[in-house]
Amino acid sequence: MPGYLMSAIEVRGSSIDNDIRIEDKTVSRKHLKIESIRGKHFVTDLNSWNGTFYDGKYVVPGHELEVQEGVPLAIGMTVICLGKGCREQIVPFLDTVSLIREKEEKDAVSEDRRARTDQKREDLLYRVSLTLKDSGTLKDTLEKVLGHIFRYLKRIDRGAFVLADPETLQTVESICKVNDKSGKDVSASFSEEVVQTVLGGGKPLIFSKGYTEDRSGPIDTLEVQKVESVMCVPLINRSRILGAMYVDSGKRPDGFRKEDLLILLDIGQRVALAVETERLAADLAEVARSLIGSEE
Repeated sequence: MPGYLMSAIEVRGSSIDNDIRIEDKTVSRKHLKIESIRGKHFVTDLNSWNGTFYDGKYVVPGHELEVQEGVPLAIGMTVICLGKGCREQIVPFLDTVSLIREKEEKDAVSEDRRARTDQKREDLLYRVSLTLKDSGTLKDTLEKVLGHIFRYLKRIDRGAFVLADPETLQTVESICKVNDKSGKDVSASFSEEVVQTVLGGGKPLIFSKGYTEDRSGPIDTLEVQKVESVMCVPLINRSRILGAMYVDSGKRPDGFRKEDLLILLDIGQRVALAVETERLAADLAEVARSLIGSEE
């Protein structure tokens, strides 16, 4: 959802006493402060539970950050931005959110069930955030993240993180995992055509055979591979595509909904930051080894 600054200082969050209230269970009561000073905009994350991301980059809580008009800010599962250029700049997040909100649910969902779903979603994001802070290897960390996703979306048969070179978009590593509780005999793999489509376009893809009429492009390949439902989102940090996150189901033609895709987009932002941090640390370590070697 695009946001426009109404006054010099605004506080946004889920509490009713904010300048702008955001009805999103993943947004903290006092989530974000936005301040305008002489035509410039500054944001401060107020130690929120699920964090704030600016242009795919994690915003350190309590530190003021200058932001540009039209560049997306993700708070919880809500995407906002400042200025008139919002709709042209929020890609792929704003397009995805708009797509989800354009179509209303046909069947009413009870408040109790919705509350339980929201709680599970918050628990998933919390567990993913904690896992990404672990000191283990990136491979082990991403396998654990897939495990968390499997427990939340039990319809998934298999998942994968496909890491790519941001310059060439060529695959450099893939971490695949099978959901042992799915009850289906499948191999730990992924559809390369789907992943390449997402890497090339930089936009998420969702396909559920029970809902989708279009059978063009990678959809035809999925039918040959006997994949009934699939979701795939790009891993983007600082406008660079670092890879993709892929999940599928071989037995559920109605396996995934658009709200599931929104969850993966949120997780994808967090994972992209972790991947970029890991690569930066590896580059610094290599430079240090080179310097030590030259001194010897």
